[in-house]
Amino acid sequence: MDETVCEKLEELAMVIIANSGAARSGAFEALNEARNGKYESAEAFMKNAEESMQKAHEAHRVLLQMDASGQVTQTGILLCHAQDHLMGSALAKDLISEMILMYREMRQGG
Repeated sequence: MDETVCEKLEELAMVIIANSGAARSGAFEALNEARNGKYESAEAFMKNAEESMQKAHEAHRVLLQMDASGQVTQTGILLCHAQDHLMGSALAKDLISEMILMYREMRQGG
């Protein structure tokens, strides 16, 4: 792989790591707000988390396109780390969304 492709891969990995981390943090902030009955604030945190996840997914899509076109001939630990962050954050965000609904339903009595 040439140096330009390697730099692009590193850049994409860092975008994925940073944005998926921000999404996960935002989702946990939302959960904390929901636990305290602050649903409007929780929704705002979840909206921000979703925006961060979209940025991470966009970078991941570019990475997949590069791989499909044959530009990626080897993967390193940084790309594996980025994929791990993305998967963990996506799972956390989805589960936290469900947990917030459960808090809301419990507080509303059913």
